[in-house]
Amino acid sequence: MNFRFDRHRQNLDISDNVIMSLGKTSLRDLGVISLVQLNASRNCISDIDEEAFLEQSKLQTVDLSSNSLVIIEPKTFKRIPSLEILSLSSNQYLRLPEEGPFLYSTSLRVLKISDCNLYNLPPAAFQKLPNLQELYISHNKFEVLDSVQSVGSLTFLDVGYNYLTDLQSHIFTDLPELIHLNLSYNRLSTLGITVMPQLANVSSSADLNGNPWVCDCQMFNTIYSWCHDNSVDLELVCSSPPEFKDKSWSNCEKYDCGDCNTDFIDLGKEVNMIENKISFKASQNNGNLDPSYLSETYFQAQETESDITRKYICGVHFVVLLSLVIAGGILLYLLKFSSSPRKGSAQTDSKACRLVKSTERRVVREAAEGHGGSDVCLK
Repeated sequence: MNFRFDRHRQNLDISDNVIMSLGKTSLRDLGVISLVQLNASRNCISDIDEEAFLEQSKLQTVDLSSNSLVIIEPKTFKRIPSLEILSLSSNQYLRLPEEGPFLYSTSLRVLKISDCNLYNLPPAAFQKLPNLQELYISHNKFEVLDSVQSVGSLTFLDVGYNYLTDLQSHIFTDLPELIHLNLSYNRLSTLGITVMPQLANVSSSADLNGNPWVCDCQMFNTIYSWCHDNSVDLELVCSSPPEFKDKSWSNCEKYDCGDCNTDFIDLGKEVNMIENKISFKASQNNGNLDPSYLSETYFQAQETESDITRKYICGVHFVVLLSLVIAGGILLYLLKFSSSPRKGSAQTDSKACRLVKSTERRVVREAAEGHGGSDVCLK
């Protein structure tokens, strides 16, 4: 085994070996006492005796990263009154106990458990770390950020490179001392308006890069407007829509998303007029409608939609328009079906039915091919 011991600084480096375990007398057998720093990274350590550090009362930093640890006895570091920094990162099989504390230490300030394939944080995991100030849990698989409320003294939280899709406001109320937050490279696409006042307190040191932010009208009219009015700069980079991809969301200022609501109201009026015309024409003909009139009305609706689309309307509103036209056609068909049959009406009904079905297929196809469900509302 290769090791390097700095007697002046009381630092022991036993990294890059094939050490399998740290027994009760492992450090004593190396002839070292009163250590200040221990680097045991990049070994094969899978087991640590609960009393392995019993005589190391001056130990401040322990690096056990890149080993094969699975379970650590919670009281392993309890008898080290000077321990401040502990790194357990890149232990791919490390597991936190579902019940009870992960570790006991009244002196620990910095805990690193990044890149450990962790899925969740059990409720009591950090209960016995009352002075923990920095927690590094990046490069794991967390989908929700719970159970950090027991670490009220936390000032630095790194949860980058995880699977978070939402950020809850209670995180900030549970962590009143938080001044730095890393949320980079998660799956956040938008932020709730309720979280903004709390997030604003750490905005100058919050890393939100690498998330798939959706810079649509909803985002613009809520989060962006709030940030603008309160002089908060989140420096978000858009992921969608395509025209904003990889651009700062400040580009949204060039467009007036407020017009979206006006367009939607105008669109509703247009649709109501078309439906009223269809119903009135049907009532005049006792439920029977000339197929050519249905075709003419459909193309009128299509032209109306195209005109509004050219005037920067949302793709989702287009789908609403076409859906309402379909509904009008189906309603018309039902009216004809329930009306009294007249001479020659069977052939007309058949033609109208085929036209309605053809219209439905065409509408669905155009909605799928032409607009793809985009809900962006930009000029």
